[in-house]
This record gives sequence, C-alpha cells and structure tokens, in this order.
Amino acid sequence: MSFRPTLRNRALLAPAAAALLTSGASAAVYQYSLSFENGFVAEGQFSTKASAPASFIESNPTQTAAPYATTYLESQTMRVLQNGAVLDQSTTVFAGVCSDIYLYLDFSSVGGPAIAGMDLSTVDPEATSYYFVSNSKDPSGAYGAYGSTGYNLFRSDVATMQDVYIGTATSLTVTAVPAPGALTLLAAAGIGIGGSRRRRG
Repeated sequence: MSFRPTLRNRALLAPAAAALLTSGASAAVYQYSLSFENGFVAEGQFSTKASAPASFIESNPTQTAAPYATTYLESQTMRVLQNGAVLDQSTTVFAGVCSDIYLYLDFSSVGGPAIAGMDLSTVDPEATSYYFVSNSKDPSGAYGAYGSTGYNLFRSDVATMQDVYIGTATSLTVTAVPAPGALTLLAAAGIGIGGSRRRRG
C-alpha cells in the first residue's frame, strides 16, 4: 500500500535557468527515457552538482522528512506520457533541494551514463494521482533491493492509498546533454517543486 500526498509549491522554473547554468559550470546534465509496451513513457532530465563524483547514489539519508538537501543532484524533472500525451510532470529536485522523501538514484557516468537504481516520481497537487518508476518494487507491490526487479511504473491514487502497477520498462536510455541544452530542463513553464510521501509496505 502506498500514499503520496502532495505538498507542492508551484513555481516557474524558467527564471532559474541562467542561475543553473552559471552556478554549476562544470556540472553535468543527463536525459533519461523509459518506454513501456502499453504506450507509456517516463522521461526526464537531471543535473549533477559540480562536486558530484562520476558514480554516486542519491537518496534521502533519513527517509523521515522532506524537503531535504541533496548531496549530488542539483535538479530532477520527470514526466509521464501515454501515446504522446503528457499525463503528469513535476520537478522534485530544484536548486539542490529534494521534496520527494523516497527519491533514489544510483547513477554512473563511467564508460557512458547509466542508471542502476531508480525511484523517481511526478507530483501534481491538483490531481488525485501521480506516477513513480522504481526498480525495487515488483509488479505485485513487494519491495526488494534496488535492481531486484525491472523498472516498473506505478500510478499512486490518493483516495484509495493504492499503487496501481502499469508496466515494466522495455528500454531505458540515459544520455548526456550538452551544456546549452540544460535550458530544456526548465523549458516547460509552470512545472513546480514537487512534494511527495510514499508509505512502503
């Protein structure tokens, strides 16, 4: 069972784009995309802090509260589409602060960018549901170690406090974005900082 209530403060991210690019000149930006057989796509971008190592795991150190300061991520944006139509989107890490209590990213850029572990989500305060991708929660809803299952997409329903399994990714791609492309991270006006909480069990 899962519950992801929303505590999002809507903010326009475009004015922060220049600051993101100038404050972390040696930081890196990556784009990721997961495809599912049933027409769903989960995609987004994240940027690392200039001090981030080539390989790292970003997660909430306590998993008891959000927001919290990130160690390696500067930003993280995700959206979910079905047959090309955007269903939901959110920025859960902005300016080095994460508002998703269960965010997890096991990333390495050694030999090319790759994600080994993921729990990334979307949040929309006006909606009654939102989405997350995790490779620690299997289609039955059981949790295990990251990497113990495929990259599974779920829809969280606030009213029923249930996570509904949507599908397992058939592909995952991660690519580095050239520095000027970091602006696309903030291109969708109106994406705000997301807040979420998921009760595992």
